[in-house]
Amino acid sequence: MKVDVSIIVPVYNIEKYLPRCVASLRAQTLADIEIILVDDGSPDGCPQMCDRFAAEDARIRVVHKANGGLSSARNAGIDAAAGQYLGFVDSDDAVSPDMYEKMVAAIEKDGTDFVMSDYIRVPSEAPEYLKTTAIAGGVYSKADIRETVFPALIMGPDLNYGPLLSVCHCLYRADFLKRNNLRFENDVRWSEDNIFSAEVGYCADSFTYLKGEGLYRYYQNPGTITTSYRPAAWDVYCTMNRKLHTYFDSKTDYDFTNQLKLHIIFYACFCINQTACLQSKERIRVIKSILSSEILSGAFNGLDKCGMNRKLRIQLWLMRYKCSRLLSRFVARR
Repeated sequence: MKVDVSIIVPVYNIEKYLPRCVASLRAQTLADIEIILVDDGSPDGCPQMCDRFAAEDARIRVVHKANGGLSSARNAGIDAAAGQYLGFVDSDDAVSPDMYEKMVAAIEKDGTDFVMSDYIRVPSEAPEYLKTTAIAGGVYSKADIRETVFPALIMGPDLNYGPLLSVCHCLYRADFLKRNNLRFENDVRWSEDNIFSAEVGYCADSFTYLKGEGLYRYYQNPGTITTSYRPAAWDVYCTMNRKLHTYFDSKTDYDFTNQLKLHIIFYACFCINQTACLQSKERIRVIKSILSSEILSGAFNGLDKCGMNRKLRIQLWLMRYKCSRLLSRFVARR
């Protein structure tokens, strides 16, 4: 079977939402696709569900593997893919029927390394809306990327999450990823696309941005990392920041120092804000633990805070001077 696009879907403990995701992929108007469902050792009914989908549709392939996390599952999908273009979809999200047809048309017309669209954010208890970026649509050359994307490649100056590029509403040339050895970090279990997207943006010679095209549907389901407190999250984000330092500290063509500081501060703010659901004593304990991290303390030195609003500046001041109890009250009132 001829394959233009391989769509890689990591699957773990998501049987409630998986049918919606797979249905949206099976409805694609682009004919020559393969859908790779990577069962990451899921303990629920997902493995059987994946096999059933594959029996119903010859375009669906299933990879069963031991649990290794989202990065490991995506890498397994990359290894199994036969398409000349690769896309990634989270198993609790969905895509528009013409997403990959439009993306392939754009990347082939422009000859770029990857193409990115906007996306529709679907909160669990609020109206959906189009999520876009501050940059213009169109084709970006290497010089354009340096001028427009590099200043917010890792983190924007106002701590507005996150990097400009994001994995799931992009389509990549498989040979571009292979040529630059671009893969996901197996030991970063959450927000792993931060590292991947930053490296993609740095390596790309060109990309196409389909501004205003909300082709991907991102569902903010209850219980996800963005909506719940997870004790291990801070350690994961510190690991992620260290890996970004390892990659970007050696770059001499652009100074990413302030962005790397903003990156760890952003995730410190995120983890501290997530403690709002905890009891006061436990919240203070967790905040103290985060603020005592050496990687965070060093980030405040020489930090450029231009573009930050007053409320954020207050929070950063409380964090820098380790005012745990005041921060606890600050978070509880949000």
